[in-house]
Amino acid sequence: MINTMSDSTFYFIYSPCVEQELDKVMQHKLIVEPGIQLRKIRLADLKALQLAETITHAIVWVEEQNLEYILSQALSKNLTLGFLPVNNQEDCVFYKSLGLTAKLDDCLQIAIKDKPLNIDLITCNNIIVTSGIRMMNQAVMAEFINNPTDDKWWRRCQFYILRFFHAFTLKPYPVTLTTAKGKVVSTAITGLALLDFEKFMPMANLFGSSVSLRDQHISVALLSPQSVLGYLSMSSSPLIKSSKKIPLNIGYIRSTSLLISSPVELQYYINNEKLISQTLHIKVLEQGVKINVSDQLSEAAYLTDDKERVSCEQLPHSEAKIKYLQQSLPFFPHAQETDFKDLFLALKENAKATSTFILLMVLSSMLATVGLFLNSPAVVIGAMVLAPLMSPIISLAMGLQRSNNDLSRQAFSTLLIGTFIALALSATMAYLYPVHTVSSEIEGRLNPSILDLVVAVLSGVAGAFAHSRENIAKSLPGVAIAVALVPPLCVAGIGLGWMNQEIFMGAMLLYITNLAGIILAAGVSFMVIGFAPFSRAKKGILLSLFFVSIISIPLVISFQNMQKIDEIKRLLGNENYLIAGKEVKLRHVKVHLGTPMIITADLLIRGMPDAKVINDLERQLIVKLQQPLHFDFSIHIVNRVFTQVE
Repeated sequence: MINTMSDSTFYFIYSPCVEQELDKVMQHKLIVEPGIQLRKIRLADLKALQLAETITHAIVWVEEQNLEYILSQALSKNLTLGFLPVNNQEDCVFYKSLGLTAKLDDCLQIAIKDKPLNIDLITCNNIIVTSGIRMMNQAVMAEFINNPTDDKWWRRCQFYILRFFHAFTLKPYPVTLTTAKGKVVSTAITGLALLDFEKFMPMANLFGSSVSLRDQHISVALLSPQSVLGYLSMSSSPLIKSSKKIPLNIGYIRSTSLLISSPVELQYYINNEKLISQTLHIKVLEQGVKINVSDQLSEAAYLTDDKERVSCEQLPHSEAKIKYLQQSLPFFPHAQETDFKDLFLALKENAKATSTFILLMVLSSMLATVGLFLNSPAVVIGAMVLAPLMSPIISLAMGLQRSNNDLSRQAFSTLLIGTFIALALSATMAYLYPVHTVSSEIEGRLNPSILDLVVAVLSGVAGAFAHSRENIAKSLPGVAIAVALVPPLCVAGIGLGWMNQEIFMGAMLLYITNLAGIILAAGVSFMVIGFAPFSRAKKGILLSLFFVSIISIPLVISFQNMQKIDEIKRLLGNENYLIAGKEVKLRHVKVHLGTPMIITADLLIRGMPDAKVINDLERQLIVKLQQPLHFDFSIHIVNRVFTQVE
């Protein structure tokens, strides 16, 4: 039950815009029934008002732009306050921060409570803040400032479209941050949010009870996306709501004051008023104002200690990084060399043809060749995991993207050595192996298509991320299995050993496809991660794209052939043929394109067919496909011919 100040007299301060509606409050049952007396005060008369000693509480019904004045007068006159909403200002930030709704009845019930709470007064450059602080080019900083989920769907679509284009206008400001206890941070920011007035926004939830208007501290989130992609990814309320830690490129400071200074003029808004200055001094006043608030806010936990918190590790700190960001916000993130020094050293080491690399190449090549001969997928997979070829390929991708000739040459020479070892060993073993049977493991690597390029591209992306992120480095064996570099190389070597051009060319095309796809995808991934700016990476990307485009020509043709073969197999295998009164069906159809096309199949028939039946079937199939054909049938005599393909 809410305790109200019965038989009391309050001031009733109002704006001209609500003067015609005063009876809604004066005659309200919450005022009349307890016998509360209201002394009407025009807003313009408040400053000259001489307060009666017996009246210390005021019900305030004013517009948002008058709140700063009301709070300053309440502070000087030692008034407690209760606020009522104005009809056309339902989204007032100050009211929301007090837990007030847009309903007059609810707010009036809160306004006459007898237990007001001391609410912090925060100033910025000596102006009392009531609607937050926003930097000029921050504008609408996605869900951090305005949450579109309450709007209609078309408004949400409009919001996200505008946010996308807004991202390209962002320009970070170089600033120096100084807290009340002397902590100094030099960085660059695109915006900030005074979370004490954004408690109802998703980002404030990340900091829990450290954000409050009752703790005699300010809580400021500093927004510093270092790329357009970074901004678009960080400004998503679902991600923020589900996150349990501060997202990337966001800093946080809790202190009694914060001085933000910059060598350039900062354009910012305080209470929706545009101002320009090189410094912003945000602080909480020692004395607050007692205000009636919602039960939710009065019961909310808050910190009572004087501990200062500065979490700015994810903001840019290096002088080179800050200077780079001042030019314009790049589309992809850009890391300084010091940011990935360890990765670069590891890639330089991986680019070398060490004794370990050579030993692993020898073992994996021999293992893969034996597995291909044995037609054993398990043995071939073991060779994939053992093969070290992925490392120099990723190093080559990094070298091309960063135009590092030394790294590129070293990685390319190591790659050539590994390729030569695999070809030489597999060719020698194939030459010495007396059986020249093309197993299914060999045959499966002779006809690469555009789908194999897709696998290579995806593996390249995974490989780049696995090398750049320690927490997913354990996924590298899976990447090696997915892309399978050594098996097609060994199949090509088997083709050399058997002097079979078709095997060599098909398998070599698959190997080169994997190689080009990985280099292209890994290079683009490194650029997106931020290890190479587009201005430096474009040469390597264009070179990789050129080779991928050339390779794609036979791959597209091969994919079209696959479609054609599949269509022919379904056409021939799904039909029963009636030849000379005998029902005939083809099963296990295989198609070899060429001139003439070779059709290999099992022929199911009741009773031994004579030459006429076979000739009639061949003529019927030639008419059906309308092209020259050569047939290789295996005759199977059965009791009945099945109507479906087994």
